[in-house]
Amino acid sequence: MVRAESLISVRRLAQVFVIPVATVGRWVETRKPDCEQPSQRLCPVSGDNALREAIRSLCQKDRHQTYGHRRIRALLLRHHGLTVNHKTVYRIMRDLGLLQPRVWRRPQRAKRVERMRPSKPDQGWQIDMTCFELSDLRRVYLTIVIDCFSRQLVGWTLDQRCRASEWISAVRQGLESRRLSGESCRSLVLRSDNGAQPCSQKFVAFLSQHGIKGEYTGYDAPDDNAYVERVIRTIKEEEVWLNSYDSFHEAHQAIENYINFYNQERIHQALEYKTPNETAAPFSNLNAA
Repeated sequence: MVRAESLISVRRLAQVFVIPVATVGRWVETRKPDCEQPSQRLCPVSGDNALREAIRSLCQKDRHQTYGHRRIRALLLRHHGLTVNHKTVYRIMRDLGLLQPRVWRRPQRAKRVERMRPSKPDQGWQIDMTCFELSDLRRVYLTIVIDCFSRQLVGWTLDQRCRASEWISAVRQGLESRRLSGESCRSLVLRSDNGAQPCSQKFVAFLSQHGIKGEYTGYDAPDDNAYVERVIRTIKEEEVWLNSYDSFHEAHQAIENYINFYNQERIHQALEYKTPNETAAPFSNLNAA
C-alpha cells in the first residue's frame, strides 16, 4: 500500500525494513488468479513430422544404428540441409526410441593376477624402473630386476635414457649372474608392468629368444609387482633420498655399492632375518652338486 502510493522501490523498502529484497519482492508481486493455469512450454520444432521422419530414416540405416544424437544432427545438416539444435534431435530420438544405450567396454586384462610365490630361486623375477635427479637436475633412470624368492637384486642398469635396451641389459645381467641359459630359462617367469619398454617388440623378442615367459601385471594393480616396487622404495629411502649426486659416475658408483650391500649384508624380516645371498646360497650349492 505504501509502495503503491509513494512509488518507493522494492530495494528501498528492503533497506528500511532491514529484510532481504527477495522477501519484499514476494510481498508486493502481482498474484495471478487461482483459476489461471501455467502455460506449457511449446517446442514446435520437435513436433515437426517431416523432421521426425528425416531423423528416423537416418537412424534406421544399417551403418547409422549405433550413432548418437550429435552425429545424427551432423547428418541432418549434411544430407538434408537442416540446422537443428542438438537438444531437439536428442528429444526426438528419445521419443522415437532411437537412442542407443551407453556401452562400457570391459578391460581386456585381468583386474589382478596371482601373487608370485616361488619355491626356489630363478622361478619368478620382477622388473621395474624408477628415476631420480642429480644435483644439476639431470634425470637418470634406474632399472631393477629382483628374484622374488631370495630377494636378490640379480640385475640393474642406471642410464640417462629409459629405453627397452636398458631393460634388456638388466635382464641379461641377471641371467649372467645366475648363470641361466637354455633349458634353465624355461622355468623362469619375468613379471613387469604394462609400460612402453616391457611391451616393446624388442624386449618381448629378447624374452622369447631366451625362453623366458613374460608376464604383465593386472589392470591398475601395482601390488602385482610388489616385490620390485618395495625394493625400489627401499633403495630411495636408504640411499637416493639421503644423498645428492653431482655426476652420473658418482650416482652409478653409489647405486652399485648399495646393491652390493643389499645382497650381501642387508637382512630381511621376510627371510627370517637373513640376507638375500644367504637365502640363495643353499640352492646354488645344490645346483653345483
